[in-house]
Amino acid sequence: MVVHELFLPVLLFASLGGMSWAVRGSSGYGGGMGCLFAGTLWGSAWYFLSREGKREKSRRYSLGWTVLAISLGMFLAGMRGWMQWSHWFEGRLYTNWSTQAHLPISPVYGWFWLFVAGVPWAGFGAVMLAWCGSRNPITWKGLLLRIGIWVAAGFGAKFLFNQFPQVFLPLYDQVDYYDWEVNPTLRRVINDLRAATIHMGIFLTFLGFEALRRDWRNVKLISVVGFVNGIGWACLQNWTWAKQLWPGTHFNWWRCWESTSGVSIGIAYGLAFYLCNRPLSQEEKETEWEQPFTRHPTAEKLSIYFALLVGGAFNVMNGLKGFMNIHVCSESYWEGFFDRWGMGTFDPQNHGFLAKEDWWSSLFLFLVVLPAVLVFLRLARRRLASPYPLDFEGDTFPRFARRFWTLLVVQNILAQMVTGPHNWTETCFSIYYALLFLITAVIIHHASCFKRLVRDND
Repeated sequence: MVVHELFLPVLLFASLGGMSWAVRGSSGYGGGMGCLFAGTLWGSAWYFLSREGKREKSRRYSLGWTVLAISLGMFLAGMRGWMQWSHWFEGRLYTNWSTQAHLPISPVYGWFWLFVAGVPWAGFGAVMLAWCGSRNPITWKGLLLRIGIWVAAGFGAKFLFNQFPQVFLPLYDQVDYYDWEVNPTLRRVINDLRAATIHMGIFLTFLGFEALRRDWRNVKLISVVGFVNGIGWACLQNWTWAKQLWPGTHFNWWRCWESTSGVSIGIAYGLAFYLCNRPLSQEEKETEWEQPFTRHPTAEKLSIYFALLVGGAFNVMNGLKGFMNIHVCSESYWEGFFDRWGMGTFDPQNHGFLAKEDWWSSLFLFLVVLPAVLVFLRLARRRLASPYPLDFEGDTFPRFARRFWTLLVVQNILAQMVTGPHNWTETCFSIYYALLFLITAVIIHHASCFKRLVRDND
């Protein structure tokens, strides 16, 4: 039980995070799209480990919706920055980065705000994951209610930040945060702290929402994922200690931070898998889970297809862009290329034309994402023409393991493509990604064999 429910899930999620979160900050990715790269793998791994191959489930969070839930949650969490706080661990609040002007600041602020950032960054996926295994089944009205709460909580947190900036902005009485001509870097600080406050407000709102509903397993799931990662990120300190520990060593410490922060998120999800998603006894199912099966098996399968096809297509598109930037030519070349051909996209504020590199980004969009959407629509049309009956007793996605293997291989290839140009630093990361792939491959193969053995014995 401990090996298969705790040790292997933690190792799998951590290994996937070590690779995918490092790629998140690589060329072509970043922001929400970079988090989608990691979220697609984590969501697929969660569903892979949870699958039971039958209609009635024994694990609370084992429906196919979990793939889309974690992927979308990580994507939404990535729509903000975090680079300003790393300097606070070194005792500097930069007011003007170009002139290196700064004020002394306590490193405690760095610890605190990186914790605030880390909690919802991992926690958004856990919030949406909790929706997939609520004690009472969620109706469409319930889903709309949750979306409304999400929006209201975000606006509420933004209102509090704007009304009481002195509470959230450090050293507020010592510097004019809104004089952006003198202190231009503080504008980025405001944006990052505002976004972190909004995300934390949404996270705490949903944690309180589940507590009011007395769905304590959902409360545990959201709390474990969020607070474990918040503590992990604060302790890692953006790897600012590495330059003092290894002085004179020129290495990509920031990508080391990216990788270990992914490991932190992976450990949080692995612990949550053990604490919240172990098989329930019959008594537990009767007391805390009203509906241990999906009411919409056809929609569940389509959600998996959507997450894998469309999410995977965006991952491939950004990987190709990153590869072109690193190994072929930068975006500035493409801008010149399209200038020579007189191409541009419409923008009223720029006399009808936008930066020309948007054209080659659109090229990848139409070559990769559009075909994936068309394939999904074709599958949806076929599936909706012959839907599963509501009392379907079989496995809604019997070949999911093959799809997971395909996703794992493709995204590891993309990781190698966006690593470079090769020097000793980049080669180290390339080897590191390969080792992580071997670890994940062994775990997935073992889990597949173990599931087959258990199914045969049943």
